[in-house]
Amino acid sequence: MAELGEKTVMERIKKTAKEIEPELIEIRRELHQYPELGMKLPKTHEIISRELRKIPGLLVQEHKAGGSGIIAVMRGGKGEGKTVLLRADIDALPLEEKVETQYRSKNPGCMHACGHDGHASWLIGAAKILSEIREEWGGCIKFVFQPGEEVGKGADTLINEDRVLESPGVDMAFAAHGWPSIESGRIGIARRCAFGGVGSFRVKITGQKGHASWPEQAIDPIAAASEIYQHIPAILARKISGTESKVMSVTYMQAGDPGVRNIIPGICEFGGTMRAARRETLETMGRELEKEAKAVCDVYGALCDVDVQIHGSAVENDANLLDGVRSAAAKICGSEQVYIIEEDNLGGENFSEYSRRVPSVYMFIGIRPADQKEIPGLHSPEYRFDDHVLSKAAGVFAAIGYYGCMRYYLKSI
Repeated sequence: MAELGEKTVMERIKKTAKEIEPELIEIRRELHQYPELGMKLPKTHEIISRELRKIPGLLVQEHKAGGSGIIAVMRGGKGEGKTVLLRADIDALPLEEKVETQYRSKNPGCMHACGHDGHASWLIGAAKILSEIREEWGGCIKFVFQPGEEVGKGADTLINEDRVLESPGVDMAFAAHGWPSIESGRIGIARRCAFGGVGSFRVKITGQKGHASWPEQAIDPIAAASEIYQHIPAILARKISGTESKVMSVTYMQAGDPGVRNIIPGICEFGGTMRAARRETLETMGRELEKEAKAVCDVYGALCDVDVQIHGSAVENDANLLDGVRSAAAKICGSEQVYIIEEDNLGGENFSEYSRRVPSVYMFIGIRPADQKEIPGLHSPEYRFDDHVLSKAAGVFAAIGYYGCMRYYLKSI
């Protein structure tokens, strides 16, 4: 078979992507009907494995990540090349779906409200496309289907137990998320942080219970908690550089008994989440919160227990890959449809387990139909996924895999 030029390869990718669109929509809608939670996804595993086994040249390794993960490996026909990892998360959320469709969830209280059914489908599509052009590229591509992302699991198991980054060693990794605020057909790529590092905090204040008519005889933990809460903006503004991306949000505060109105409670507890682009910033936020809480409680005469946890690093896009990924995506979608996002996004994603180990890029693929100004956001029971983005997304992943393996856009890797 005669060797094809790069331009012809891209045309074949686009043509094949369009041809398999009905099939990808069918797969996505089947997955949508059987959402499963966390690390135990037997039906999801069954559907994805079934589709992957149909693809020529793909070695499918099932029951990874404790049972529901899949690693599928394809080697190009040109021999030597780089090793590229393409990842999709595949778990769902504990929500009751409110969208009435023929393919709505059949599992009560469980829904694909974050689009992971779409992520799995476009990665299956990428494997189908790359199989069709296997003689045109060299190296190795690992298609990774990861359970447990919504509960912060799966990635570490695939890396530490299943050794997904080894044999052969992965040179670069890529992933994407369907994004409701971006118009379908467009792709945004964060210049620096696609997702932030994630931390959490809990502050428990122990005062002295007393009658509400005589507050001077009590130590009011609610008053202390309220003052600490009011000081959080100062921690962010005065203790951390203004150039650092960060947020600290209190998401609950609990004290007393709603049925008892005349007693100052003895305990008040509050907590929430912290996000930042750098782990060091998260550590500073936690340390300063603890200092502030203890200082306020000393004034009130209360006791204070502060627990700060840092759960994951930021998903940082590699500067040496950024332009190449943008160019590869543009060859499928058009240059005007692919753009760089200058602001850091401080959501959380454990793709960070890959990105902190190998050079990586994470993309945001638009799923908002052009005729709609706004659609329900992620984790909404009314969330909807635009099926018509599946084929182009599959083409984009195929192009990224092709260029990555063929060393087209690498500066220092």
